[in-house]
Amino acid sequence: MGYFTFMIKRLLLLTTLLTLFTSCDKCKEEEREEAPMITQQVNKYMLELMEEVYLWEKHIPDTLDVRYEFDEFDFFEKLCYRAEDRWSFITDDVQTLLEGGEGVETTFGYSLAFGTFSNTGNYFAIVQYVYPQTPAAEAGVQRGTIFIEAGGKPITKDNYTTLFYAPALNLTLGELRDGTIYKSGTVSLTARKQNLNPVIAHTILSDQVRKVGYICYTDFFGGSQELFFPVFQNFKNQGITDIVLDLRYNLGGYLSVASALSGVLCPVRCLDGNTILITKSWNDLYQKYWKDNNRNDMLYEYFPKLSETPLNLNLTRLFILTGHNTASASELIICGLDPYMDVIMVGDVTRGKYTAAMVFHPEEDTQIKNWGTQSIVYKYANSLGITDFKDGFTPDYLVEDVLLGDVYPLGDPRETLLARALSLAGMNPVASPEVHSRIQLPEVIYEPSFLSRRTGLSHHLIDK
Repeated sequence: MGYFTFMIKRLLLLTTLLTLFTSCDKCKEEEREEAPMITQQVNKYMLELMEEVYLWEKHIPDTLDVRYEFDEFDFFEKLCYRAEDRWSFITDDVQTLLEGGEGVETTFGYSLAFGTFSNTGNYFAIVQYVYPQTPAAEAGVQRGTIFIEAGGKPITKDNYTTLFYAPALNLTLGELRDGTIYKSGTVSLTARKQNLNPVIAHTILSDQVRKVGYICYTDFFGGSQELFFPVFQNFKNQGITDIVLDLRYNLGGYLSVASALSGVLCPVRCLDGNTILITKSWNDLYQKYWKDNNRNDMLYEYFPKLSETPLNLNLTRLFILTGHNTASASELIICGLDPYMDVIMVGDVTRGKYTAAMVFHPEEDTQIKNWGTQSIVYKYANSLGITDFKDGFTPDYLVEDVLLGDVYPLGDPRETLLARALSLAGMNPVASPEVHSRIQLPEVIYEPSFLSRRTGLSHHLIDK
């Protein structure tokens, strides 16, 4: 009897201790600080969205708890599979993001490259191009203009983005003399919100035999086909024999605009409504859903029908000028047209972006409606299956984009990339500076990791 009494008392003691420990654990859990409810709402929206639509959703950790994630941007990083995905991001100002995709930006109006001379290590900015009718254009800034200070301070890795995001700037100009950049004055700029025209240069160049249409197109802004259609119509009216499409600074934009451009340039036989421009590979959930529901429109992007295209040049070959900023929709034009015509690339290696994104934002939830994400939802391939070009496309003819020294306006037949394309098209070369008169430069190291412009939707392939 004593033994059983002892065992009962022991069990009661263990039960009491277990209850005590459990209660303590619950107290600890209850005492753990949680993120503000608004932050939890944003994180919950992003988590549920990414688990459904994200191309690499299988790699999202299953241990995340939105209650204890205090920074929305840090949390989103945990959702992204950065071994493959360099492009998905979130914003707390989705309206500005959407406006940028349509070409509405608060901007100074220039695109920049950043470099250093190997013997100094000081950064300077060089203007690649200027959008027409912008603050920079009105101040006389042009291709080849050099900036060496911003607000009286040297340009560094830590402050260079002020050249894009500051509301106003006082920039110190530089002048190249005898292999050294010297201060040569200042220019003051105030950023302005406006519509940007991505057709920054176009011209027709001819000799006795050939007539070549040149167009520099910088962004696949939503609706911007209405800006390039008239240029190509003029080329057609003037009887051009070749086209040089300058995409060296074009980081991408809307798929619908890229499709419209392909319809202008491709052989007319592609405009039957059934010719594949690209194929789309989604995550397993959506790939199966589109297939099960016979949604070929979501699995393929076709060339437009002839009846849907305002004009077609019926080209058999196309010269495309390329560079490190040739990305996304620009690379889609290259690889999408390549199976159907002779695409000749002149310039430098492209960026290497073979994916497409969509923009999502919680329109129904007014408390967090300012938040949004541009998330990668599929990767694309051309009709021959070419995809995963992470290292970009190597041009057929490597040519340096000269920004220091003998710098010529875009569209000038002496400009290095265009001059090479014109020569390949069979045109007589235009006289260029004699070798002995060329400016001798020290080695310039360009910083490819620096932004060239404000970030935005036009830097990616966007599928609506």
